Amino acid sequence: MTALLETDRPKSRLIWLRNPNVVRLLRGLAAGTIPLTHEGLHQEAPWRTVHHLRDLLMDSGVLPRVDRQILLYQRWLTERLATIEDPEHHRLLRHFATWHQMRRLRAAAEKGPLGRSQTHQAKQETIQAGAFLTWLVGRGRTVEHCRQADLDAWHTEKPATRRPAQTFLRWCMRTGRMPRLTLPPQVIAQDQAPLHQHRRLAMLRRTLNDDSLPLRSRVVAAFVLLYAQPVGRIVRLTIDDVTDDGTTITVSL
Repeated sequence: MTALLETDRPKSRLIWLRNPNVVRLLRGLAAGTIPLTHEGLHQEAPWRTVHHLRDLLMDSGVLPRVDRQILLYQRWLTERLATIEDPEHHRLLRHFATWHQMRRLRAAAEKGPLGRSQTHQAKQETIQAGAFLTWLVGRGRTVEHCRQADLDAWHTEKPATRRPAQTFLRWCMRTGRMPRLTLPPQVIAQDQAPLHQHRRLAMLRRTLNDDSLPLRSRVVAAFVLLYAQPVGRIVRLTIDDVTDDGTTITVSL
């Protein structure tokens, strides 16, 4: 306990210890009713208190260190899967997340701390995978009996939104859960000639000053013209990537 309380603000730590949820968690860990493992804490709530306690346990060496973004993704995944009513869909998505996404995230975490964009991509893949399974049921099919016409129709209706499902579809094909079908390629039309500086500045001037353009489009264009950010990265930005300290607004890219 002493190691957990080492801080330059001992009073705030003592106040935190009086929190009823903290008391319950510490008593459970001491009594053994809550396993002193990541899996044991993963089942507890409220998640913010649990994550703070888990961080302290990792910092003190009581628990092995695990990337924080992975822990947050696991919490999100548990809540997401709890909303899936179809047992077969639940099983398939759980296997996909466990054997593909978590393996990929852990491998990336071994090379360095994960960013929110990586777990955000995993979430989008899970959401669109679930949407595809539900959509397929509406066509009277299961994933085992999916046909090429189904995949073509899926990608035609909302191509940009539904593209993250391709990771799940490839995994299903590779593991024999659905027939080997053809996924549409991602075609990116690019201007072969580089953008001239005068043209870039003219476009940027219009982006900043033309109120007739939608604000969202102007913001995206500014990121492209100023920082050469790919559109696929820009659309994954969330409000959590924006910081306003009262003086300066910054965006994490």
